[in-house]
Amino acid sequence: MNYNASSSSYGNPMAKLMLTFFFALIVSGVGMFIGTMLPTAARIPLIILELALLIGMMFLRRRTSIGYPLMYAFMLVSGATLQFTLSYYIASMGSSIVIQTVGVAVLVYAGLAIYASRTKEDFRFLHGFLFASLIGLILIGLMQFIFPFDGAMETFYAGFGLLIFMGYTLYDFNRMAKEGFDESEIPLMVVNIYLDLINIVLFALRFVKSLTED
Repeated sequence: MNYNASSSSYGNPMAKLMLTFFFALIVSGVGMFIGTMLPTAARIPLIILELALLIGMMFLRRRTSIGYPLMYAFMLVSGATLQFTLSYYIASMGSSIVIQTVGVAVLVYAGLAIYASRTKEDFRFLHGFLFASLIGLILIGLMQFIFPFDGAMETFYAGFGLLIFMGYTLYDFNRMAKEGFDESEIPLMVVNIYLDLINIVLFALRFVKSLTED
């Protein structure tokens, strides 16, 4: 059974989604703490494990008994890998700038999420554009291994990524509000909106870093 936004039962699965998201963030925080105790060499294996868990969720998203454990495992591993990235930015920019940037990014994400959930505007038309832009972002990102970015190109890439995931935040929350969802979809939905948040934070940090280096 699908829960429609106009259905009186819609509030229950939405409340459960946001509660699950809250607990998922706590698990990610635990992962970040664990990451502080891991050697740098663990980063690549953790990234590979993170991708494997994400792929597993895509194929097993309808199986609630597996979906939730996979989701929390993903959050734990993702938190650990995130710790390595945040440590890099703290070392290169200082903790004060990182905290301020993360704070602003989280506020922007929250504002977009609330607006997209409550507005009468329909942002579902963005899906095709966002997907094509994401593919372009990935391809451009792969190019940097051959032609490292610097200066204006780095700023453009970071800004482009930031806009894409701000768009995905609008799209994901708006789609949930307009279409509703089945409770079995919650684990993957939580991962989707978590990735929107994390990518906004990371691209914001990259954008600010590129500006400070100009």
